[in-house]
Amino acid sequence: MHRPRVLFVGRTTLDILYRLNRMPEEDTKVYARDLQAAPGGPALNAAITHSLLGGKAMLVSAVGSGPWAAAVRSQLRRHGVRLLDLAVGTAYETPLCTVLASAANATRTIVNPPISQGSLRHLGAPWAAEVPSSWGAIPPVVLSDGFFLEETAGLLSACKDAGAAVCLDGGSWKPGTEALAPLLTVAICSERFAIPGHAGGPNGNSEAVFEWFAGKGVPFVAVTRGARSILASDRGRRFEIEVAKIDAADTLGAGDVLHGAFCHHFALKPEFEPALRRAAEIATLSCQSLGAQAWAAGAIATI
Repeated sequence: MHRPRVLFVGRTTLDILYRLNRMPEEDTKVYARDLQAAPGGPALNAAITHSLLGGKAMLVSAVGSGPWAAAVRSQLRRHGVRLLDLAVGTAYETPLCTVLASAANATRTIVNPPISQGSLRHLGAPWAAEVPSSWGAIPPVVLSDGFFLEETAGLLSACKDAGAAVCLDGGSWKPGTEALAPLLTVAICSERFAIPGHAGGPNGNSEAVFEWFAGKGVPFVAVTRGARSILASDRGRRFEIEVAKIDAADTLGAGDVLHGAFCHHFALKPEFEPALRRAAEIATLSCQSLGAQAWAAGAIATI
C-alpha cells in the first residue's frame, strides 16, 4: 500500500492537560490525577493522526519561537511531519493552552491565551514556490481547520485548482469560512458550528448546516455530535453513523483524530462514507485513553 499524502493547514499549540476527578469550584485548589504536556491544535493533531496511520503529512502552521516551540518541533520530527512555518522571521510564539479534563464526565475545558496580533507570512501560488521540492506535487487531499485563512487562502485556492479535495475541520465558525466554502469538497463540522444568521451551535439545527454548505456547492458534509451519531450527506444522500458506546477516558482531540483519519482514508480511496465510517471508529478508539496520540500504541495493526 502506498503512503497517502495530505497537507494540513491550521493551528498549533502546546497543550498542558490536567486530568481531574471533577472540575474545581471557583477560588479553590485541587490536585490533578494525571498531567500531560504535548503539542496540540486541530491541524497538528490531524497531521500526526495521519502519520500514525502510515501517511505522509505536511503541516502549514505558525510555530515561531518562545519557550514551547522546541517541544512542538521535536514532536513533529518524531512523527515525520514536515513543517512549513508561517511565523518564520516574526515575533510569534507558540501558544500555551491549559486543558482541564474531568474524569467523572469525560469532558474538557480549554483555556486559550490571548490571540496573537503579529503579522505572519502569506502563502499563495505557485505551489513549487512555497513548498520544498522534496515533498512533491500538490497532494490529493488538503485539510484546513479554519485558522490562518487570510495567510493561506492563496495556497488553498491553488490546491483546489490543481484538483485536490479540500476538507474543512469545522470545529467552530471562524472569520473567512464563507470565502473558503466554495473551495471545499468536504465539510466535517461539530454540532458547535454555528453559521452567523442561521440556527446552529450546541445541539443546534444540523439541517441549517447541510443546507448552507449545499448552497455553496460542497458535495460532502457531516455533523459530529459527540457521543451521539454522526449525521452526513453524500451529494444529497443522507446517512447516519452510530457512535459506539464506550467508557470514555478523554475526549480531548477526538475530533482532530477523526479529521486526520478521514483525510488518510479519503486520500487512499476518495469515497466519503467509507472514509467517514473508518474515521469514526478511530476517533472512538482515541477517547479510551488519555491524550490525542495514546490510542495508536499497539492499535495500528487492528485498524
